[in-house]
Parts: sequence; C-alpha cells; structure tokens
Amino acid sequence: MSDQLGEEVPSETAQAWDSARRIREPLAWTLLVFTAIGVLISAWELFGLPGAPVITAPTPAPVTGPSPVPVTTFAIRASVVAPQFVALGIIALPVVSVILVAFTGGLTGRARQVAQTAISIQALALGLGVLGWLGALGAYTRPGIWFVADATDLAVAVAALVFTVAVIRSQALRSLTSQLKDFPEEDDEDFGEEDQARR
Repeated sequence: MSDQLGEEVPSETAQAWDSARRIREPLAWTLLVFTAIGVLISAWELFGLPGAPVITAPTPAPVTGPSPVPVTTFAIRASVVAPQFVALGIIALPVVSVILVAFTGGLTGRARQVAQTAISIQALALGLGVLGWLGALGAYTRPGIWFVADATDLAVAVAALVFTVAVIRSQALRSLTSQLKDFPEEDDEDFGEEDQARR
C-alpha cells in the first residue's frame, strides 16, 4: 500500500523541480528585457540622442609634434560607449536565457521565440559594438592598445551569437516548430457551434 501511495503522490523534490521548470521561460524573457534595455540605453548614449548624458573628451596630453587630427563628437562618444555593447551582461544574459529554455529540463513551449529574440538582441548589440569600435579607432582618446581588448570582447560576442544561432538551427527546435504547425487551427464557426451545442 505504501508503494502505491509513493507512486501516486509526487515527492517534494519532484514538486520543487516542477515549480522551477515553470519559471524558466518567464525568467528567460526577463533576462532578455534587461539586456534589450541595456543595449538601447547604450545606443542612446552612442548616438547622442536628446536626454543622453553629455560625454566630453578627456583632456589630451600636450603634443610636441604636429597638431593632432580633429576628433568628432561621435568618435568621442564611441570611445566611451563602445565597451558597453560587449559587456559581460550584454553577452551572457541572452545565452543564459537560451540555455534556460532549451537545455534545463527540456524545451519550453516558446523556446524558439526566446532564441529568436536573443539572436535579434545579440545581433543589434554586436552591430552597434562594431560601429562604436570603428568610431573609437579615430578618436585617439584612449591610450595603449585598448582596441585589441575591445576586439577580443567583440569576438566573444560573435561566439555567443554563433552559439544561439546553432541552438535555433538544432533539430530539437526545428521539430518543435513543425509540431506547432501540425496542430489544425479551429475555425471560429466550429467553436461557436460547439459552444451552442453545450448549452
């Protein structure tokens, strides 16, 4: 009798795991929203849109040779803002959201949509990061070989994007899409007739 009771009633561990599974998708969407907000704020600063903080050029060291090349305000903003597009949070949060919906406890119902959104955010951040990096190259406001470190960060962002694209192209997510397409959509008329029959 105790064996039957054990089979019918799920253990506390199983219940805890089921509740953790239910929050995976909302947590993934939350991570993507935070990432998108970070990318949008950085883009706002990069393009100097109204309401963005004013970024000024650092005081240059005295130059003894020929006069330096004039620096545009975009180049100055790019020099300051470009690293924000390849910050750890911007790179990692979309990857974590995809891992949550695709690898931890099986696929969720909207795993493909989460992965597509993650790809969109990653591509936008990467594009703006490359634009900022190229703009910062002409600024001459950051000493040393900073461009190598920023290029390395851009390479990590590319790797994260490649990972997400590989996940969305995987057989599991493709079969999930085909399963969703196999369900026939009910016509509104059929639904209304069933509703009237029940009354």
